[in-house]
Amino acid sequence: MKIFEQFSHGSLDRVGQPLTDAMYRQRPKWTVASISEYDAAFFSGLVMAVKPRKIVEVGVASGWGSVMLLKALEAAGVEDHHYIGVDIAERFFYDANYATGQAVGEVVPSLASRYHLLTGRSIAEVAPELGGGIDFAFIDAHHMHPWATLDLLSLLPFLVPGTWVAMHDLNLCRKEDQEHRNRGPKYLFDAWDDDRAHSVQVPTMAGAIRIGAKPEDHLPLLLDVLYTPWELPVEERFLAPLVAMLTKHYGDEWGAKFQHATEVGNYLSNKMHSRDIDALTADISRLRNSASVKIGGFISRFSQRFGR
Repeated sequence: MKIFEQFSHGSLDRVGQPLTDAMYRQRPKWTVASISEYDAAFFSGLVMAVKPRKIVEVGVASGWGSVMLLKALEAAGVEDHHYIGVDIAERFFYDANYATGQAVGEVVPSLASRYHLLTGRSIAEVAPELGGGIDFAFIDAHHMHPWATLDLLSLLPFLVPGTWVAMHDLNLCRKEDQEHRNRGPKYLFDAWDDDRAHSVQVPTMAGAIRIGAKPEDHLPLLLDVLYTPWELPVEERFLAPLVAMLTKHYGDEWGAKFQHATEVGNYLSNKMHSRDIDALTADISRLRNSASVKIGGFISRFSQRFGR
């Protein structure tokens, strides 16, 4: 397992901090539930360091993250870039009064001409249209497992070797209000066996993994991560295009392996969240209450008889 191989801890945060300080004074109040200043410093610093030309962001929401990365590209002097944002939602999930990605046109209209937004479809559905040559990706969509892993698998055939893939909310599950859910990015980041980096925040929410010289070499690890029990079931309409794409690029054997992994993941997830489990939990509760009543009655009778 590697970490901080290319970049030393804190170096990217320092690079991105001046830009973050300037931009957060312009941040619209409605762009809530977006990347924090800690996150923005790290992500901006990473973009300024690697200077990508073809960027794909999965999970755009308000578009504030897009604003920061577009400004980072500008600060790094990258003018011939192609930035694609992908989000299944047409409207900002936190406030439907705003369109997905609206912050880009509102805050940095001069950079909007190089920003292409695709909504209404998952990354697995649109990735083949994007084509190869992707040299930077930012995954910040659904955080429950297995979504981060599915999103990376959708991009894998189109990533340039050595590409950095940034991920948000690595430790969201450690926040009390999340009830230890939203472990998708954490599972993926913690399992990664190539170069990694993360922000100075404790616990960190911003991190990145580096794709190796042969992206297909990551398939065994990604398959293992996908077998980690899912936090929610995933509809077949999202899985079918992914499995078809993996089959096309990596062969029937790998396609079958990932098909089986998704079937197992959905089967176990549905079992975990089924009415059978709810009924069993209710039965256990009733048995416990019944046992408590019986034990309480026995103690009361014992005390009356023996004067205790």
